[in-house]
Amino acid sequence: MPKFFYRAQLGITSTRRKLQQCAAENLIDKCWRCKPDWAQNRQELAKCALGFAKGTTGGQGGEIYIVTDPSDDDAANPKTGTLRFGVIQNKPLWITFEKDMIISLKHELVINKDKTIDGRGVKVEIANGAGFILPNITNVIIHGIHMHDIKATEGGLIKAVEDKPAGPRHKTDGDGITIHGSSKIWIDHCSLSKGVDGLIDVTLGSTDITVSNCKFTQHQKVITKPIYI
Repeated sequence: MPKFFYRAQLGITSTRRKLQQCAAENLIDKCWRCKPDWAQNRQELAKCALGFAKGTTGGQGGEIYIVTDPSDDDAANPKTGTLRFGVIQNKPLWITFEKDMIISLKHELVINKDKTIDGRGVKVEIANGAGFILPNITNVIIHGIHMHDIKATEGGLIKAVEDKPAGPRHKTDGDGITIHGSSKIWIDHCSLSKGVDGLIDVTLGSTDITVSNCKFTQHQKVITKPIYI
């Protein structure tokens, strides 16, 4: 039976807190937010997962990859420094961001296994383009990302794995985050709004999923999933 843990906040104020202040309000926040050295020890976040995704490590143990370039010009041959280049690597990576940025994805972002996308300390918006897809993978953490105005985008050649050539993918439905046949996925402290289809789509036998401390606004079809809480 698929296992899905869902804890979210609907229709309330902005999720962004001043990280320099200690404002731990739940077990996940208490696990990391009040530690003065959290920014120097980002990978400790992996110890904080709760629910069915507990034990998800994401990119823990891997290198820190810093996104410096918000562009998404070539999904078939992504540039070093872009988010797309980081998520296709065949090794654990803890992905952070150099500064506040808005990333408009021209095609869906195909995420490889053993990754953490960590937006703490900056404001990272995925907006006015495609969303994320996690297809038949395991062990991913997505934390502190703001997604809005996600569009249905055309298919095309998209590189999904570092050591394989780009392959054709179909037109997207406009979901914010799509989880297909995947397990050990933890989505925390993200905000999602104004998508074309679902904000989070969990299907095809996906299991061991936790969505925690997320906010969903300006949308009626929030999550498509088999739900077991």
